[in-house]
Amino acid sequence: MKIVGINTSPRKGSNSRIALVKALETAKSKGADTVIYDLNDMNIRTCQADNYCVDNNGKCILDDDLQDVYKSIDEAYGVILATPIYMGNISSLAKIFIDRLHCLLRVDNLRDKKFSIIASQAAIEPPMYEYIKNNLDITSDIFQGIGFELEDVVLLIGNENEEAILNKK
Repeated sequence: MKIVGINTSPRKGSNSRIALVKALETAKSKGADTVIYDLNDMNIRTCQADNYCVDNNGKCILDDDLQDVYKSIDEAYGVILATPIYMGNISSLAKIFIDRLHCLLRVDNLRDKKFSIIASQAAIEPPMYEYIKNNLDITSDIFQGIGFELEDVVLLIGNENEEAILNKK
């Protein structure tokens, strides 16, 4: 069993990446093979919206580092997307990744793959929490629409400072 971690934080040692590492360590302790992709360190372009993938059995026209990620997802049991919350929503890298998953709409083997989201935010105020929770629900709906089976959505709050999550359970 393979679990793919997608880190969409641009910061090294970010709270969302720390949480992702912990989740993957837990999966590894239960026998899973794991891999992390740090999207900020990769050569990734935005979706060209040309529908090339629609006409070519899900193959993306862009020959960038996401090709390796697609292969890993194809081999995986599940995917964990880790994102910081910026301005009440997922990071721009998370959005680029989601947009680039358009090519997977034509792939039938996603139906058995699990998907989870780990999000980290500074805010602890209930109104902001509800707004963010709604945005995460929309994000999870997108993954389910692509074909993934939603496993979990975890929103970790009160992580204003770098590595704040290290002091939490």
